[in-house]
Amino acid sequence: MAWYDRGIRFSCKMCRHCCSGEPGSVFLSEESITAISSHLGIGRGEFLEKYTRLVDMGTYYQISLTEDGDYNCVFLTDEGCSIYPVRPLQCRTYPFWPYLLEDRAILEAEKASCPGIGEGELHSAGEIRQQCRATLLEKLSTIVKK
Repeated sequence: MAWYDRGIRFSCKMCRHCCSGEPGSVFLSEESITAISSHLGIGRGEFLEKYTRLVDMGTYYQISLTEDGDYNCVFLTDEGCSIYPVRPLQCRTYPFWPYLLEDRAILEAEKASCPGIGEGELHSAGEIRQQCRATLLEKLSTIVKK
């Protein structure tokens, strides 16, 4: 039984905290690479060269979006996410990431910087588990051998 079995309320307030202000990685699957490059009207190679980096995970690499000098996502603009319709799964499933749900205290700490946690729509435990699994599977799909 998980601590969130009664669900978690979350509604994005478009505060952009999860897109900016601190270093991080947004891992991309082949599906995301294809969707974003198509949305931008550029080829896969050009997209990878301009907007991604390899993150060294020790025994393998993962493909991540790049950030600007202030640690903002490369696709974050004054108007919001410029690739919102095709944003990566990791972005779509926030805050239902496995590490944020390990313990209620971890999500409560995240709530201090995200005004949408604890507000709005009630997401069921089943939906939350599904989003966590999808995030893990996408992360595994981004592995690039050394």
